[in-house]
Amino acid sequence: MDVLKINREIGLFLACENIAKVLNSSEVVNKVGAEMPLPKDNLTQNVGKITDWLSGFNKSKYMFLNPEIALIERFTNSQSTEAIIVEPCDMDDEIRTRLKDNLPQNVKVTILQEPFFPKRFRPDNGIIVVTGYLAGNKTMVLPETLRMINHYKNFWGKIVFVPYVVVNDYIRCGEWMEVSSSIFNEIWR
Repeated sequence: MDVLKINREIGLFLACENIAKVLNSSEVVNKVGAEMPLPKDNLTQNVGKITDWLSGFNKSKYMFLNPEIALIERFTNSQSTEAIIVEPCDMDDEIRTRLKDNLPQNVKVTILQEPFFPKRFRPDNGIIVVTGYLAGNKTMVLPETLRMINHYKNFWGKIVFVPYVVVNDYIRCGEWMEVSSSIFNEIWR
């Protein structure tokens, strides 16, 4: 099980919802725990709260730097809401195909290849959503997410960080990298 590859296909939140179902296996705990912090029991409840929080920004375009299928599919409140998933420029064709197969049907979803910028995406109608985890007030993301943050950080609108889990102490798992929290206008907690 390559959890980071799965994240590239369906996003952290859906991957963690699936992982949470098999956390009673010590093999899964050891394997996944070496790559990323394990999800908490309240993850599924938090997904609804996070979606409500994001909807509260009243934007029509939500640009995700990770393919957060679990969050995107819950945007059912408006037909005018568009989710834009930025596809890393180095994404494998197999993963690209599986990502497209997993897209929710209840919301308009656009796939955008890095480094391009969406058309008609402005501070008054758009927001950038970055996901990762919080470790002792440090925002942690995967390397391709960090690269995309550096590319899109000059957007004049809001850039928000949504952690799938909050860890009290600073821990750095596997490939994860710290990004300055000053980039983000708001962090969901």
